Amino acid sequence: MRTLDEAAWTDLVRATGLDVTTAPLRPLGDHTTGADHPEPALVEAAALALGRADVGITLMSGAGDRGVLAQLGSDRQTMGAAVRAVVPGDAGPLPVPGVRLGAHPSSGLVDQVMRLVPPGGEERGLPRAPVALDQETALVIARTATGDLDVALAAARRAGLDDVPPVLQALARGTSASVTMTVSTSAQPLHAVRQWLLTDQGWVSLTVRGSRVVHTACSRAELAAATTSMVAGAWDAALAAQGRAS
Repeated sequence: MRTLDEAAWTDLVRATGLDVTTAPLRPLGDHTTGADHPEPALVEAAALALGRADVGITLMSGAGDRGVLAQLGSDRQTMGAAVRAVVPGDAGPLPVPGVRLGAHPSSGLVDQVMRLVPPGGEERGLPRAPVALDQETALVIARTATGDLDVALAAARRAGLDDVPPVLQALARGTSASVTMTVSTSAQPLHAVRQWLLTDQGWVSLTVRGSRVVHTACSRAELAAATTSMVAGAWDAALAAQGRAS
């Protein structure tokens, strides 16, 4: 991975020729070094990360009040990964100037993603039995750390449950890290979205199904397996779309 200041990153992004107006890792401001010919390998890595790829991943992960925002993109041979640090701001996460950029074999896409997942949750201390809540209730659970079961009890009652499932108890006690992943393909800007929250009993996966959010306890290895499945599904969709277009 190469560490670039904001001016060098701006030069690379401009050299890709991509419209990055809405890209998560678009340059901050209008800094530039004035370089006319950035290193071609870095330009290609930036182009893959920012959208010129068969399969792309946008990842927001953090532990405590620090985190990273990353974009990764892969064709059949090469993957580009761009990572920016984020810190707390008055209106939410604040991007830090400067980007780390690297090129890797496409086979390492999931490994690169997992390197950006905060440590912890190696073991799953909860049963895997999924618990589905309506989206509004799930949002309250995800954002509230009360240290007691009041929030979890209210959510369980609203869902028509007699008891508070262990996964809701763990979420109500608080979370220490989070990961939000969006997977896209060249044919589908939004292929799949998944969020994970780290509790004192391991990771909890949040998956939207219709108007409900399904909460499922998982270990770090199970998180990696779910990521692999998402990426494999995206590759299937991307290659199928290419086959139809040829």
